[in-house]
Amino acid sequence: MRALLLTQCVQADFVAPLPEGSALPSLVHVGHAEAERLCGPAGALAGFLAEAHAIPGRDLGIVHLCDQHDPVRDRAHLERFRPHCLAGTPGAALVGGLEVRAAGRARIVRAGELGDFGDGELEASLAELAPPDEPVRIAVVGVWTDAKVSFLLYDLFVRLGQRVELATSSALVASRSRGAHFAALERLEGLLGVRVLHSPGALLDWLVPARPRCAAVVSDAAAACAEAPPGWSADRRAERALLLAQLAPGGATLSPLGGGFSGAEVLLARPSDPRAPAAVVKIGTRDEIARERFGNERVARVLGDVVPALEAWREVHELGGMRLELAASAHTPAPRTFQRIAAADPGDATTALLGAALEGALDGALGRLYRTAERDVCDLLETYGFVNRLGHAPFAASVAKKAAAVAAESGADSPEALLRGALADDRFVTPEVLWSQVLPGRSLVREVHAALVHGDLNLQNLLLSAAPGATQPARLWIIDFARLGRLPALTDFAKIENDLAYILCPLDDDQALARAVRLQDARLRSSTLDAPGLEALAETPAERRLARLVGTLRRIAARIDPRGPAAMDEYRAALLRYAAHTLGFDEPSPRQRALALCACGRLGHWLAQVVSARG
Repeated sequence: MRALLLTQCVQADFVAPLPEGSALPSLVHVGHAEAERLCGPAGALAGFLAEAHAIPGRDLGIVHLCDQHDPVRDRAHLERFRPHCLAGTPGAALVGGLEVRAAGRARIVRAGELGDFGDGELEASLAELAPPDEPVRIAVVGVWTDAKVSFLLYDLFVRLGQRVELATSSALVASRSRGAHFAALERLEGLLGVRVLHSPGALLDWLVPARPRCAAVVSDAAAACAEAPPGWSADRRAERALLLAQLAPGGATLSPLGGGFSGAEVLLARPSDPRAPAAVVKIGTRDEIARERFGNERVARVLGDVVPALEAWREVHELGGMRLELAASAHTPAPRTFQRIAAADPGDATTALLGAALEGALDGALGRLYRTAERDVCDLLETYGFVNRLGHAPFAASVAKKAAAVAAESGADSPEALLRGALADDRFVTPEVLWSQVLPGRSLVREVHAALVHGDLNLQNLLLSAAPGATQPARLWIIDFARLGRLPALTDFAKIENDLAYILCPLDDDQALARAVRLQDARLRSSTLDAPGLEALAETPAERRLARLVGTLRRIAARIDPRGPAAMDEYRAALLRYAAHTLGFDEPSPRQRALALCACGRLGHWLAQVVSARG
C-alpha cells in the first residue's frame, strides 16, 4: 500500500514560536501556546518531520502544502487575515529547517485559500505519487485542525473513495482555538472515520510499518536513575532510562506513587531544592502515554490546577513518558493516592478526609465537566462494550473464563453454584449466559445524560496531600486522562463505587462476605441513586466506611443527574461493566472477586429482563 504524508502550512507565519508577550504576526498564526505545543522545545512536529524526511521516497511520499501569497493577486485574502506568507519572505518558510530537508525529497505545492484542489497542482502530484489503481494511506498534519486540515481530509475522503485510509495525530495539528481543535478531531474520527493517533511515532508506524528504528542511547548516569521492572528487555530498559534522564533531571528523588492496570509506572519526583514543587513522572507504553497527554491537554484548561500541569512529554519507540507538575505542592505534605491513604488508616478522620476528597473531585473539579451534560442517544450495550456495532459480544468467552476462575478459587463447581450459595434467591443470571445467550443481537437504546468524563477514575488516580489527622485535603489532584471521552455522566462514579467495594473493603472471612452481599444487594436494588439504609446494615468499621463513602458518592451523583430511575438504570449498566472487569483483576482478594461475581449475577438479571422486555 502506498503511503503519503501531507503537511498543511507548517510555515513560520502559522506556527513559529514567538517571544513571550509579543504580538501575533497575523490572524492565521495559531497563538503562543499552540505554537509552543507544536514547535517549541517540547513540541513533536520538527522531530516527526525530520524522521519522515529520513524515510526513503519509495516508502513514503511527502507533499508540503504551503501558502505562497502575492500582495496583488491575493489582496482580498490578505485584507481578511492580515498579510502573511508573502512569497519569498521568512514568514513563508517551512519551520524547523525543513527547507533544506525538503529540497529534492518532498514536493512543495501551493495551498489554496481553504480548499487545496482548485488549481489541479495537488491533484497532479497525488496522481503521480499514488496511481489511481493503488490503495493508499494518507496522513495529514499541520494547521488549522478545524479548517485547512479538516477540509483537506474531507476532500481526500470524497475524491479517493474506498481506496484511501486517512489519519492524523493530535500532537501534530493545531488551531487558533483549542476548543475548535478538539471538536474537529472528534468530527474527523466520528464522521469520516479518520484515524486520530495521539503518538507521532504511531503515525509514522501506521504510514511505514517496516521503518527502521534507532536504539536508545543512554549514559551510565541515566541508566542508574531507578531500577527497571524485572523481565524487561535491554532495549526497553534503555528507553526507560533515557526517558527518566530527560524527565527527572537535576538529582530529583524518585519514589513510587503506584501504577494503574495499564502497567505504567507512576513516580513522585522530589527536586533537590525543597522550595521547588514536586512532580509526577509517568513512564508507560508509548501510545498510552500519548493518549494520556491528549486527555491532559483537553481538560487542563477547564479544570485548572487540579490537573497537574504538563511540563514535558517524550517518546521513544516502545515507551513514552511525561512530567506533570503538582500545583502548590512545595509547602504541603507529600501526595499519596486515595487508595494508599484509605489502606493505611481505617479511622473516622480518614473516612471524613476521603469523603471530602470525593466531594472535591466529583462535585467540585470534574463536576465542571459533568454539569455540561446534554441529552444524547446511544446504545448502552455498545457504549459500555457488552456488544459491538454488529451485535456480537466480543468478550463473551473472556468473561465466562474469568467467572469460572473466580468460582474455582472460591471452591465452587461453577459460577452458578457460587451464586446459588451466596445469594438469598435466584434473581441472578451468570455472566456466561448473559454474554453468550442474552446479549448477542440485542440493543439498549436510551436517551442518556452524556458528558465528557475521566473514563478510568480508579482510586490510584486521585492524589491527596493532607496533614496527619486532617479531615480536609490540603491539595487534590486528578491524573491519567488517557480514557477521557464522552459517556453517560455517571460513568466515573460507577468506577469509584466499584473500587470502594471490591478493593478497599476487606473481606477476611465468609461471614464478612455474607454481610457484604447483603450490603451490595441494598446498593444495587435501589430504584434511584439514593441508597438509604446502608449504614444500618454495616457492622464493622470497614463496612461503615464503605456505606458512608458510597452514600457521599450517590448524593453527589443525584445532584449531577437528577432524573431518578432513568439515572439509576444508566448507572446499573456502568456498574455491571466495571464489576465484570474486576473478575480478572489481581488486586482484589478471592472473596472480593466473588463479591464482584455476585454483582454481575444480580445486575445480569436486571439487564436480561430489560433487554428481553424490549424484544
